[in-house]
Amino acid sequence: MTAPVRSDVDAIGAARGLTTLVEAEADAAELAGTMTEPVVEALHDAGLFGLMVPRELGGSEADIATCLEVFEILAYADGSSGWSYMANATAAAFAAVFTGDEAVSTIFGTGPRMPVVAGMFGPIGSSELIGGKYVATGRYGFASGSGHATWISGGTLVVRDGEFVATPSGLPEMRVVFVPRAHVEFLGNWDVMGLQGTGSYDYALDAEVVDPGFTFPLIGAVRQRGGAVYGFDVLGVTSAGHAGFALGVGLRAMDEVVRIVANKARLGSTPVRDQQLFQYELGFHDAAMRAARALVFEVFTSVEADLFSGREPSEIERQRLRQVTTYATRVAAEAVRFAYTWAGSNALRQPSVLGRCFRDMHAATQHVFVDNNTITDAGVLRLAAAAAAQR
Repeated sequence: MTAPVRSDVDAIGAARGLTTLVEAEADAAELAGTMTEPVVEALHDAGLFGLMVPRELGGSEADIATCLEVFEILAYADGSSGWSYMANATAAAFAAVFTGDEAVSTIFGTGPRMPVVAGMFGPIGSSELIGGKYVATGRYGFASGSGHATWISGGTLVVRDGEFVATPSGLPEMRVVFVPRAHVEFLGNWDVMGLQGTGSYDYALDAEVVDPGFTFPLIGAVRQRGGAVYGFDVLGVTSAGHAGFALGVGLRAMDEVVRIVANKARLGSTPVRDQQLFQYELGFHDAAMRAARALVFEVFTSVEADLFSGREPSEIERQRLRQVTTYATRVAAEAVRFAYTWAGSNALRQPSVLGRCFRDMHAATQHVFVDNNTITDAGVLRLAAAAAAQR
């Protein structure tokens, strides 16, 4: 295989071209609870919904550095819009790469525009193979980007005769199903402190009959099409989305506080920008954000290089994708907290870009994907590798 290269489509330039619109629509998205129609249309027109879709299906099949930067750029403009978009881009990649030919023909070949995919991959529902088809039932939450999605996914635990089906590894079989939007009951229930504009609605599937080709196993999915970049698998691709989001929001908060303190002074004290403590903390968090960004790109591009050379990344290399994603999220959350605190009431009053950064970033820290165990697991693997080397 040849080395990965930047995609033919200038996705980074396209994302940068949308930032003014995305930022202008941010307050409206937060009020509506979902990405606004002008932003959805602009993403379609720019071809960005196909960022992670294989070229053979009309997508960009972007390299991982491009994906990270696009997620970062859009989240910088507005956290909710960036979050919704990364959820759509990654879900579309999974539908395109792991489902059967009939599903791909139906989902990606029935219209002039790239489909928009959303849903919860966590195995909250159940499915049973009956007459050669899966019958899926479940009530789900956190379907980010579902307000404008055309296809909805749902994670299930496979059951047979009322019992969970086990895989050869002993784990229960987990299968993701994809269904048209019209077959899903949306339940609303998205009233939250942060990421309000992501349209992460609750929804339900009620005995939905799904052809096996419109499903794939959540663990151990086999790539059906596309190039080496899809060797990142579900966890790796999802990590890129969360990492890019965290970098974008953290960097925006830092820029906002610098802008605010240019003319800010509290009664009876020197201007904020002249206070040594502020200057120290600004320098510290600036370094932390830059270091986290460099580490994210280093780890992701290193794994990508392995994939394109035909080498399977080691277990610890794959775990580091999760490790650096959680680490970047923690670093960004601290940077946002610093910026929000020093901005004072400028970040408290609505509308406020920095106030929105604070709400969105701290909502993101609650996602299970950036649980502290992802860092602990990297430590465990590091210790195991050291012990094995001493034998």
